[in-house]
Amino acid sequence: MSKSSRYEWRDQQASLQERMKCFIENPGNEQLEAVVAEMRAYAAAAQAGTIDIPQRFVSFG
Repeated sequence: MSKSSRYEWRDQQASLQERMKCFIENPGNEQLEAVVAEMRAYAAAAQAGTIDIPQRFVSFG
């Protein structure tokens, strides 16, 4: 996995985590739909092979 691919994956994960955080802080249908849509887009990209997913990663936080 290239360095740029790793950064792209990290940014996608951060975006998804931020959406989930917003939903937890302010639950509602709009936030839920945003989280689900982003998760589906991520899953579709992973299945299509258009994003690289690292074999392992370390989370600090």
